[in-house]
Amino acid sequence: MILSRILDLLAKQQTATLDEIARAVGSPPPAVRSMLETLQRKGLVHRLERQPGCGAHCSRCAPGAAEVFAPGPANDPPTPSTGPAGGCGA
Repeated sequence: MILSRILDLLAKQQTATLDEIARAVGSPPPAVRSMLETLQRKGLVHRLERQPGCGAHCSRCAPGAAEVFAPGPANDPPTPSTGPAGGCGA
């Protein structure tokens, strides 16, 4: 099931962008966004807030690259991340 694959990916990586998740599960980003909303309502994942200034000064990131998700409910402390989901590469 795709929802399980999303949860497995986030458990392994700790953070992933909408685009990364969509590629990993082989579904289009709008469909994955809907699945992530379902998982958010259940408290199984949460969307991370953008880094300060992200998207305000450049447009280098694709819209799906700016949406970053992590496992667990939103009140969990953020975990440091590495790689593309860790912030703007500009």
